Amino acid sequence: MTQYTPPLYAPHLPPVFVMMNRAGSVGKTTFANTVFTEAALRGYRGLIVDADLQSDMSYWYGYDGDFVPPGVQTIHDLMLRRAKLADVTVPARTRIEAGDGDDAFQVIPGLDLVRGDIKMSQADGELVQDPLGVFWLRDVLKTQVQQGQYDFIAIDAPASYARLSQSLLVAGTDVITMMRPMRKELRGARALAQEVLDVVADFEDHGVSTRCSWYCVNDAKAESQGKFFTNMQDEALASYGDRLLPGIRNAVVVAEAFDAQEPLPIWAPKSESMTLFRGITDRIGFPVKG
Repeated sequence: MTQYTPPLYAPHLPPVFVMMNRAGSVGKTTFANTVFTEAALRGYRGLIVDADLQSDMSYWYGYDGDFVPPGVQTIHDLMLRRAKLADVTVPARTRIEAGDGDDAFQVIPGLDLVRGDIKMSQADGELVQDPLGVFWLRDVLKTQVQQGQYDFIAIDAPASYARLSQSLLVAGTDVITMMRPMRKELRGARALAQEVLDVVADFEDHGVSTRCSWYCVNDAKAESQGKFFTNMQDEALASYGDRLLPGIRNAVVVAEAFDAQEPLPIWAPKSESMTLFRGITDRIGFPVKG
């Protein structure tokens, strides 16, 4: 089983995975939603932090980050220190019937969500105004997550590299880099790896120990779909070796699952896509419990 090192800033925490890439539409949310839901269904306890500006993770779990009801606190309130972690954490859910009420959804046991918010589009500017803003999530996890409360924490990061993304890296332990089989994506993955090294160098005195642990190619291609794409995939394998996870191929079943607001392990458990994702869940350290 894969062994992870807890954060140096908080040795009582589990691994903190950060889903990241400089580009959008590379499968970060699909990967995290599917793999970590599967882990929860296997009996692992997890917390997913929806820090992406689009809040698609929250939508997939039955909440809408674009239209947050008045008085409901979200990750934006947490970031601005107007709320505690418990105030913005909700159970991850899957849809079971039509409608917007709570009775239209069923809780996924063992999986919690820090609810996303479109207001996080303001986060970069807000964090720059605070000299200690880069530590907001690190400090929340350090002081408000109890020892043994979770087996993993996963952060869905925005598709850019600015102050918000930097704050997420400061809180993380293991970056999962998503990319497509394109030259610009491979270049972006290398640039992100350097940015992670720079963050560690800048904040190592604060217990930051983030590393790029896994890489995954989304929209992977077969050789019959073009030699260029398979060459890019071969180059990724040569660069990352055992850290490169099996490639994910686009499938309509994934789009259907998102539209239905049902995680893929629940929407299509017998699909070819889920067979692949189960292998990835094993690989990153959450095998079926014996």
